[in-house]
Amino acid sequence: MRLKEHIILIGMPGCGKTSFGRDIAKQLGVELYDTDEFLEKMQGKSIPDIFQEEGEDRFRKYETESLRAVLKKGPAVIATGGGIVKLPENRELMKNGGTVVFIDRPLDNIFSDVDTESRPLLSQNKERLQSLYEERYDLFVETADLRVVNDRCYEEVLEEIVETVKDIVEGAE
Repeated sequence: MRLKEHIILIGMPGCGKTSFGRDIAKQLGVELYDTDEFLEKMQGKSIPDIFQEEGEDRFRKYETESLRAVLKKGPAVIATGGGIVKLPENRELMKNGGTVVFIDRPLDNIFSDVDTESRPLLSQNKERLQSLYEERYDLFVETADLRVVNDRCYEEVLEEIVETVKDIVEGAE
């Protein structure tokens, strides 16, 4: 089995993009690229440090560079940062770069188990998370080819995502 194109996971911070991405990549026998991890390696510093030292605008530029770099690699699973949809350029890159899956997780679930200390834009409070959700939700929907609601146990959602993307896997039954 091999992918015909990238599977790009988008959604709010804490929706499960990296965890699902890791397991999907493992099941399909392909690489996982996490744009946040790639960005940190490219810049040699953590995302919270980039936000603090250089600001969100500079971070968003780095995020676009990271996305471009991973899209140039062979077909893989790509887990993105929660705010990657903010820039029209990123939305266009993703739409043209593969199948985009929006992992839509209820806010209460996210807030109950996300470590907000390591998330620069979530560290303020629940109202900030709600605000980000409202700001980004339509952009997620607009960008996505597929939407999977993450409101059940992990294994059920994982199975749904894998089933949903089977048509872009060569050799899938």
